[in-house]
Amino acid sequence: MGLFRVSGRLIGPTGRSEVVDLLVDTGATLLVIPRSMAERLDIAPLRTQAVVIAGGQREVWPIGEVRLSLDGQEVTTPCFIAPGGPALLGAVALESLFLAVDPVAKRLIPVEGFVG
Repeated sequence: MGLFRVSGRLIGPTGRSEVVDLLVDTGATLLVIPRSMAERLDIAPLRTQAVVIAGGQREVWPIGEVRLSLDGQEVTTPCFIAPGGPALLGAVALESLFLAVDPVAKRLIPVEGFVG
């Protein structure tokens, strides 16, 4: 699947917000934001989690919570706080917003929820 970006707004717990270009990455479990952005938004680590990053390297990253506004919808979602790199829109945030990836058109599309 080709990579593409979408624009969203991240809102920290103190109300500080930032418009961010998110690289859509369905291989990422959570939303990923660089530490510098987490600091600007006052996002505090709540716990840590082992992660496997590109190339198979294992690390332990902090997890915080952030409010994500995207395509007219808003949700609070957990996020990995990465040492650096781009902001990534991962699977949990996409699913929480009931969005899926259209890999041909390189866009996000709304989906229905499932129960059962």
